[in-house]
Amino acid sequence: MKLPLLTFTLLVSGIFSNVCFARPFAAGDPASPAATNLTMFGRDTYPGEDSTYEHLKQSGFTTVILSSFYIRSNGDLYSGDDSKNPIIHDGKYVGDPEWLKRVASLKQGKTSITRIEILFEGRWYNQPPNTYDYIRTWANDSTAPAGVVTGTGANSTLYKICKVLKDAVGVDAICIDDESVYDAISIIRLGSMIGKLNMHMTLCPYTKFSYWKGILDGSKKGLIDAIYVQCYDGGARNTPGPWKTHLATNVPIYPIFLCRGAFSTCATDHNSKSPDEIKAEMIRFKKEYPGMTGAGIWQMADVNKYVKMDCATQMPESGKATTVTDFLADLKKSLTEGL
Repeated sequence: MKLPLLTFTLLVSGIFSNVCFARPFAAGDPASPAATNLTMFGRDTYPGEDSTYEHLKQSGFTTVILSSFYIRSNGDLYSGDDSKNPIIHDGKYVGDPEWLKRVASLKQGKTSITRIEILFEGRWYNQPPNTYDYIRTWANDSTAPAGVVTGTGANSTLYKICKVLKDAVGVDAICIDDESVYDAISIIRLGSMIGKLNMHMTLCPYTKFSYWKGILDGSKKGLIDAIYVQCYDGGARNTPGPWKTHLATNVPIYPIFLCRGAFSTCATDHNSKSPDEIKAEMIRFKKEYPGMTGAGIWQMADVNKYVKMDCATQMPESGKATTVTDFLADLKKSLTEGL
């Protein structure tokens, strides 16, 4: 009885038809992850500085995930780097114009960056409602505050936010970092809409195998093209092998590490690791998941903090780099040598 009921529910919601019959991606598609995909999460980059973006271009990393961005109750989108001024208001870009130029520059000229994503971050436990609470409510045709249009059609608030991210910011994918709401149906609906805008969707889990598998199973093939597993803080015990087994997917799974400098310390808080420690973990992960083709670092803000705090002097076991260029090179080396 459960399977027919689920099929009926999906047909009514329109999800089943999207999964089975949605068009394939066409010419001019968003960039896929590189064959060896090295990812840097980009907190502290809005509006950022030219030097930070130049460091990223010359880093050898291939994907930048702009992070973190939050939807608020009135339908505005904010950067975690600026809690006072929205970047999207009433379906239009109203953020810093210099940021758009810097993001565009990531793929221009001499650069290793081939792909740009943007991360939707939700609330943690005991925080007020945030991004994924609103996605859960608005993805359905339900009531909403004045100025918010529910659903995922072309006039909806969610559609307009994502369209601006595609057209104005130029992102290739939207990264889902839901850590509290866990409503798969609304994310499947959001993903179907993202696909219609000719973007990919990626996942950034740290727990709840079944939730993320539900999204994978309910989404159109090819929409989700990367999974970034958090291997720090709440996900400190994570390794990619079990995620590969539980998710039973061919979508590449990339471990994400917290580098030293995180939480304004050179020490190992929240399972942050030195380049040598990251390399050792990569070697261990590769043995259990031979198909692993990349990994990433959370986040650029911590790379900068590591150098500003002179961690190489304060705590030599945290690494030897004294410049941002050198620390990025050390982190890249730790990831690639582990592969």
